[in-house]
Amino acid sequence: MNIILAQVEDASVIHNVMLQAFKEYEHVTPPSSALSETIESIEQAMKKGEHAFIGYIDEQPVAMVRFTLSAQGIYFLDYL
Repeated sequence: MNIILAQVEDASVIHNVMLQAFKEYEHVTPPSSALSETIESIEQAMKKGEHAFIGYIDEQPVAMVRFTLSAQGIYFLDYL
């Protein structure tokens, strides 16, 4: 697996991987908030300091993690 630090321009890749990962939770109550994210909301979050890693296998995106850094440590985004 090749892991890269994502740039704002990678928001569509992050969005696509996120939708694939959370699709199975589409009909649960309440549905995962990850499914309401948009490419634009991810871009805005990254412009405000959020970061992401994207994992690739054979040049295909297969994983991602979003996080923020602070003086207290790393906060990984989680979704209900």
